[in-house]
Amino acid sequence: MPKKQHILIVDDDVQVVDTIGTLLESVGYRVSHAYQTEKGIALAREAKPDLVLLDMLFARPPGPDGIDLSMQMNQDPDLRGIPIIMLSGAKEVIDLPDEYSIPDRTFLPVKIFLEKPIKPDRLLAEIQAVLGARH
Repeated sequence: MPKKQHILIVDDDVQVVDTIGTLLESVGYRVSHAYQTEKGIALAREAKPDLVLLDMLFARPPGPDGIDLSMQMNQDPDLRGIPIIMLSGAKEVIDLPDEYSIPDRTFLPVKIFLEKPIKPDRLLAEIQAVLGARH
């Protein structure tokens, strides 16, 4: 039996973690989660997931946000090969226009940037595209 691919969800929203985690487990992924970036990077070092779903902004300071964590992972030789899909609800919070996107993501070491809420089919397709590209 092939090993299940492991996805780490790092997000401070319990409902997002539960919803996405249930979705991913229902299609055969192994899922772990952390609600804080510090725990997320520790879990990434310990578990070496195949992919990280990372929230961009965390509501409960102090501590690094998702941007900081993605940069820390990119600078760590043991973690830099783990792809990151960044999730953000910033558009709703800041009331950005619908066509908003980050035009230059070279500063941000992530594979894909997705705006919340994310339709399940779109999330699964993006995950499959990233994980499929690794093999």
